[in-house]
Amino acid sequence: MKSCHHRIATAVAIAALAALSARVVVATPRALTGSLQRPQVIAWGACPESWVGSTSDSLGDRLQCGSMTVPLDHVAPDGRMMEVGVVRVRAGTRTQREGAIFFNNGGPGSHPGKLLQATAAAWARANPNDPDEVDKRRLSERYDFVAVIPRGLVGSSEFSCGPSVPRGFPFLPTHLDDDTWNLAVADARAVVQGCRAFESARYINTEQFVHDMDALRRSLGDDRLHFYGISYGGMVGAWYAATYPEHAGRMLLDSTLDFTRDYRMATRASMLALHGEFTRKAVAPLLANARRYGLGTSNDAASAIDELPPRIREVWVREMTLPVRLAAALHVASWMRRDNPATFDALAYILQRSPTSADHTLDRSIRWEASRLASVLYAPPRIPHGFFTATDQDAVRTLVPCNDWAWTRGEEAIRDTLRQDAARYFSVTGEETLDELVCLHWGAPSSRAPDLAHLGNVTPFLLIQSEKDTSTPIGGARRIVDRFATANMLLVRGSSLHGVFNYTTSPCVERTAARYLLTGIVPASASRIAACEGRFDNPLDALPGAAPALASVPVPVDVPLPAGHDEL
Repeated sequence: MKSCHHRIATAVAIAALAALSARVVVATPRALTGSLQRPQVIAWGACPESWVGSTSDSLGDRLQCGSMTVPLDHVAPDGRMMEVGVVRVRAGTRTQREGAIFFNNGGPGSHPGKLLQATAAAWARANPNDPDEVDKRRLSERYDFVAVIPRGLVGSSEFSCGPSVPRGFPFLPTHLDDDTWNLAVADARAVVQGCRAFESARYINTEQFVHDMDALRRSLGDDRLHFYGISYGGMVGAWYAATYPEHAGRMLLDSTLDFTRDYRMATRASMLALHGEFTRKAVAPLLANARRYGLGTSNDAASAIDELPPRIREVWVREMTLPVRLAAALHVASWMRRDNPATFDALAYILQRSPTSADHTLDRSIRWEASRLASVLYAPPRIPHGFFTATDQDAVRTLVPCNDWAWTRGEEAIRDTLRQDAARYFSVTGEETLDELVCLHWGAPSSRAPDLAHLGNVTPFLLIQSEKDTSTPIGGARRIVDRFATANMLLVRGSSLHGVFNYTTSPCVERTAARYLLTGIVPASASRIAACEGRFDNPLDALPGAAPALASVPVPVDVPLPAGHDEL
């Protein structure tokens, strides 16, 4: 196993920001106490491209970067410190500045720099005479947009703790044998051993991150911290508000992780939602038209799905999102059982001479998808499945859940769940199993979770939730609204987008979210849930001359939302 690398920087001069050194700063307890009482003075300057991507002149000197020296452990400081990077785009009209909006684009492990710069540049160009854009323009003029770079990422003591290429093992859901399992466990232990070599690894967690955010709030001199978080960023916002309710301002939580549950439960909810989408979008239409797809009766097709070869499931599981792709997989499986072609050319020969559907157009589509599948089936082996923690984002994504929650189930319980899930849910990939194995061997969490009851006393906050989001399913947002009287939801009907605001052509979504960030006004609804109807999920879907979105004002939802799948 290659040695891990880790950088904890101490440089405070902006010229050194792009080349942070690998040292831990040790301060005396007295100096540390004093630094915590006084807001830090940040040396703001030009941003390294590695932090924010390639820059343009549109923001000029409004775009700035710097760093803060913070304790490894804010709650129990012992003199060990680390450098944390910060990014801001200053308010366009400084004399009208009203505060700062903190950005977090989730992950864990996503770097906020590029999102912050792109959003700020887009909002600075917003048309002040367009009702769909005017509030974004006002936000750009009146608020600093800021982000703390999460610990472990480029700019904040970049950290990685794994080999560039893992030893690897076969696809777990279709290889449930002892040898494969033992390889997976061995890799999990190796990742843990590599990460434990560095003292900062246990302090890469949500608790320390929200304290880093508050250190930046104090440096900016603001009494309130306003927040826009996506996915896991919703949990960051909730933990901040629960930790610092007296300083929590407006919170826009877009496609939020269900922070009322632990990470394992949240990822299982996503797995179940993906299975439901597979059943709804691929299986049900195919079974309803099995003969049209050349698969006999619906019972014949159902049996063929159950008997799909493990190798096809392994390489094609993420592609079977449409009935034509599932049909292609079933036809390829049938040809392989019948003729056992040894090469791609042999299978291609069969494909050319074996009809699939009497419908010429559908037959051509199935053949096209079958050829794509064949090219993957006979391609040289890829890097085996395993733990990829060779980059900073991989390491942070792995460590934050381990440090935030207790993982108490033993190896056998984890393996039993994998067996059951692999048999029941076609879309299982085994990634949840790998995460849990690492966290099991990581040990006790280092985060001290805040009391979420404090969210009942903060400014009303707004969730944006796509109705068909499979990454953070609607059930989580519904639980948050049910639990906290200050929670409100903007439901986006028919959408499957994960990360909604700024990514739609819907005036209803864009106006409501921007208005909330600017004013704190939430949609009026007795249930605290309002819905947007629209034609397009994403601006890329909007063809020239197409009809606009249906409405610009959300409609109250005064009936209970459907429970959906929640077999946890």
